[in-house]
Amino acid sequence: MSALTYETDATAMIFGVGLMGQFLAANAPSWLGLSKLILVDHADEVNVAGTMTPLVDFARVVASSAGSTEVIAETLSVSSEEEVAGLFERHDNIRYIQHTAGISPRPLTPPEELTKEDVIGACEVNLWGAHNILKQGINAGAFAPRTHCVIILSTSATVGSEGRASAAYEESKGGLMNLLTLQSRYFLEKHGLVINGLAPSPLRGPMAAQNPVSAGRLQAVEDEMPTGGLTEPKHIAAATMYFWSNECWSVGEVLTTDGGYTKHKPIYGSLK
Repeated sequence: MSALTYETDATAMIFGVGLMGQFLAANAPSWLGLSKLILVDHADEVNVAGTMTPLVDFARVVASSAGSTEVIAETLSVSSEEEVAGLFERHDNIRYIQHTAGISPRPLTPPEELTKEDVIGACEVNLWGAHNILKQGINAGAFAPRTHCVIILSTSATVGSEGRASAAYEESKGGLMNLLTLQSRYFLEKHGLVINGLAPSPLRGPMAAQNPVSAGRLQAVEDEMPTGGLTEPKHIAAATMYFWSNECWSVGEVLTTDGGYTKHKPIYGSLK
């Protein structure tokens, strides 16, 4: 008997098909016995192992090894009320959600040099985007009873240690943290939504290594990681599967998934 159980023949929806989303997409159909998997991203193409790949082609690859699971690709902006409402008109009875969508504008820029557009733009995608998904799904009646939603966010510690140092990103994720922790009981009692969050430390991918300074700081994180290596998509997927399980007894919790790194003094290195 497995320690964790799930609802079979269910529908899962993954927002943001980057490293985390791709790994979960490849494994969730067999782990959950899904009837449908919907992959949602803002871009028509996603970076798969260093190659820009049409999202529909990635969905076909996932479907080829997903048994009877129907895999669907959807391209839209999470900040658009009309587009997200349309998504939930096309797909309903959603049982599992993982939300990883986010942007990090102008990395390594001091906060006093950011523009209003930088900060508001980050909040529009990172904070409003998640709020919009919850709003439109609720208003459309698209969520199954006890839908489990996992929102990927970061504490300021894990963001800073990642090396992006985007103040706009950090500020918007702080708002997302409050959405998750302060309103989760309401969402559960009023709408049957079980919402929890994950705050991962950096993964070695295109975003975290987008320039030499970030790459160097990422290496500094790895050198100081107590568990001996960087966080990988499999670690985030495992934590997601706990929050998705019937046995999950957490509401509004944020699990720091960082191999113990933020329990130790981060080593940032020079920004120059």
